[in-house]
Parts: sequence; C-alpha cells; structure tokens
Amino acid sequence: MQSAKNQIFPIMLLVTAFFVTNKTNAQVPQEVSSIVKMNLHEGQDKLQSLGYEICHSSFLAKEQDWYNEKEKICVTVKFSKKSKEIKEVALNPKTSKCQQGLEASRKIWEKYHDGRAPVSNSKIDEERKKLADQGFKVSYWVDQISPGNSSEYWVNDKTQKTMLIVWKVAGNEWLMTNKTEYQYGKNPAPKKE
Repeated sequence: MQSAKNQIFPIMLLVTAFFVTNKTNAQVPQEVSSIVKMNLHEGQDKLQSLGYEICHSSFLAKEQDWYNEKEKICVTVKFSKKSKEIKEVALNPKTSKCQQGLEASRKIWEKYHDGRAPVSNSKIDEERKKLADQGFKVSYWVDQISPGNSSEYWVNDKTQKTMLIVWKVAGNEWLMTNKTEYQYGKNPAPKKE
C-alpha cells in the first residue's frame, strides 16, 4: 500500500507541473510572442495595436514592461541595446506593479500633444519659419519636457532629421533650436480618439 502512494505522488507532481506550465504559457498570447526578433520600434507598434501600453522601461536592463488593461496581462519585453532586436517576451506576474507604472506613465504622456504648440512670439516663429524653409514639418510638442521648459519637434523625412525648439514656459522665451535623433520625431504618445 505504501508503495502505491509513493508512485502516485511523483505522477501528481508531473501532472501539476504540466498544467502550471501550460497555464503560464497560455497567458502570453501568440500575437504578443510574434514580436520576438522584430525591431524594438516595430514590436512597440504591434503591442500598441494589440491594446498594450508601456508601463516601465529600463535601457540599462534592456527591457520594457507592457500592460494590457482590458486583458489584465503584463509582459516583459527584452531587447538588444545595440541592434534593438527583441530577444524575448515573457509574462510578468507583477500586474499590480504594472498597473501602477501605467498610471504614472499616463500622467507623463498627458504632456505630449500632436501638432504645433499654442505659443507664439517673434523668435519662436522665426525658428519655425527657418525649419519649414529647410523642409521640416511640425510633428508634436511636449508641455514641460523639463521643469519650466517646453519643446516642439520638427521632422524632415527626406533627410531623416529631427529638430526641436525649446522655450521657457514663463514668458514663452526661446532657449534654443537643436537637433535630436530622427526616432524622436514621432509622438510617442498620440492621443487616442
């Protein structure tokens, strides 16, 4: 009798492990897993189209957490810092932490606005005209990208360059016009209709 109990226990462990493993794997949707080997920007676009929002990003750890509020699923995307290729997508069981991260991210994203900023003065308008004359088009602006300073991003898709105009919020005083990486020319948080 004792020997039958000893035989059943390992079988129960195997069956339990099988169901736990299958349940965990089933929680990472196939369409999410399909972003592995994609470029990070393509993978991010795909996740957004599937209803996921970024809730944490660590470029030192080379990973991002994405949360789908409707499905209550959080996934961690790991990528190569050099090639920006997605290496792995795994289920993140810390959903409450992901929810908190999403709420914090949304507060930041509220500062991003498509189109031209509702600011005008002679120097800012002069800088806008210079950029427009060079083939740049306004993409988006950020309200207080740093304390007291806002910026407007201009993109030239032909030359694949992005410029930004920065001004002090107090008095709308122009500070500088500078170049930045082309990838920053697209609004990372477009407003959803």
